[in-house]
Amino acid sequence: MSAWAVWKIYEETNDKKFLKEMYPKLMDYHRWWYANRDHDNNGVAEYGSMVSDANWKTDEEGKVIKDEQGQAVLDEEAVIEAAAWESGMDNATRFDKEGSGKSDVGVKVFENQRDGEVIGYSINQESVDLNSYLYAEKGFLKLMATELGKNEDKKKLNDDASKLKKYIQENMYDKDSGYFYDLQINEDGSKTKLLVNRGKGTEGWLPLWANIATDKQAKNVKNHMMDENKFNTYLPFPTASKDNEKFNPDTYWRGPVWLDQALFGVEALQNYGFDSEAMESIKKLFNHAEGLMGNGPIHENYNPLNGKGRSTKNFSWSAASYYLLYKNSMLSKHPTTQDAFK
Repeated sequence: MSAWAVWKIYEETNDKKFLKEMYPKLMDYHRWWYANRDHDNNGVAEYGSMVSDANWKTDEEGKVIKDEQGQAVLDEEAVIEAAAWESGMDNATRFDKEGSGKSDVGVKVFENQRDGEVIGYSINQESVDLNSYLYAEKGFLKLMATELGKNEDKKKLNDDASKLKKYIQENMYDKDSGYFYDLQINEDGSKTKLLVNRGKGTEGWLPLWANIATDKQAKNVKNHMMDENKFNTYLPFPTASKDNEKFNPDTYWRGPVWLDQALFGVEALQNYGFDSEAMESIKKLFNHAEGLMGNGPIHENYNPLNGKGRSTKNFSWSAASYYLLYKNSMLSKHPTTQDAFK
């Protein structure tokens, strides 16, 4: 999101000095994901955790538990929690440690090492939202590289984006259900499992938001998004599909509508020409959110079945999303998404 924000600032200010200052920092941050969160070094990242005292098991007195060699014992549940928080989708169904179904080994933790030293951890799944974000970031970085004359960077970003796009299209999309999912991996990346069994969530339309999906894939995803028994609820775009067995309209990232994901959903539809569906969704998002068309506060999230506001009031993240929906999607067709690789 940092590269997205910097590019949007540059579009408004045309301040090349600012762009020149920020570009190397953004490139370092982009490379960090592949140095620290790509367990099998295939150019596809995972969520995880840094090495932290919060990752060790402790006893009832809060003291770190150590093994026979005197090493702190890793608390996998703490790492998984950190990975889920790193995603921003704190308790989403796809991060449940036990997984779903007999063929699902659940969420495991892998050590990431450099020169024999543990530098962090990855969970055993390549998340479709994370890699869509990184693809979009490559697009914004490419635009910056073009402005700054960084031709070698531009070429590498192009090449890496092409590989990642192909990987997401071919490995994170299920033809039978017509939707995108996270991909479970083993220790060396030689075996994978598409996590269709964990149900659909908002992560599945991020490839449309990032302009990765093929037209056919996008059409199938759109059909799920506009299905009243899935995502086209009274207030549209719940974080877990209504037909997900773990769906709960009042439990944080397991059903309530978060406005950033709704914004991504509307822009995803607009990117592939589904303008009437996008406008239908926008109108429901404005008209069905409790108090929004009156003087009620804007909430952190909303119940998708009745539009009731939930969690924190006067939530700036939601307000910013509503502002962008109004300015760029309702009044005009100008999504905030990357178009460098469109």
